[in-house]
Amino acid sequence: MSVPRGPSRVPRAAACVSALTIVLCLAPAGAVAQADGDPQGPVSVLSRMTLLVRDLEASKRFYTYALGYEVRMDRVIERAAVKTLMGLEGDQTVRFAVLASSHVIEGKRREGAGIGLIQVGNPAPPVMTRPGDALLASGEAMMAVRTSDIETVYARLQELGARILVHPMASSDGSEIELVVHDPDGIRIHVVQRPDQASGH
Repeated sequence: MSVPRGPSRVPRAAACVSALTIVLCLAPAGAVAQADGDPQGPVSVLSRMTLLVRDLEASKRFYTYALGYEVRMDRVIERAAVKTLMGLEGDQTVRFAVLASSHVIEGKRREGAGIGLIQVGNPAPPVMTRPGDALLASGEAMMAVRTSDIETVYARLQELGARILVHPMASSDGSEIELVVHDPDGIRIHVVQRPDQASGH
């Protein structure tokens, strides 16, 4: 694959960015040493990012087939308390899938934060849109993903008909190759590979 050194963009479609919920995992107090003079406080680690999607099956295929995530859970949510936490009514239908990734990439095992996918029905929530012809809007999400094989990712994204915003391009020093793509709901994802380092699964 020939890698250009400049971005190649396509016109922005009317696709909308999904709402997302970030779940934080709090470590026990004192688990991580604080710098001298800093007040003692909670320590937070990103545990999972959950995306509200229009078509859960399409989103699952995008993240598993193209990006290599694995499905750890996929079920219908029926508990009223959980729906309340999501801001939903008790009679709305909710399907929730959790994806995970744990691989050796660039010679180091990387435990990626989980990705949750939620599809809501009866009724489906409205779709968020960017105003006018804006390419970006405050409040929308961007995700960064490391990969061991950006050529295969790129080929599979094309196979799925994904909207690729920036085709694979090398950094000025050649240390990284990166592409930018929208997922099925318009979430902007940066996929990065460092080709000069060992990688594997």
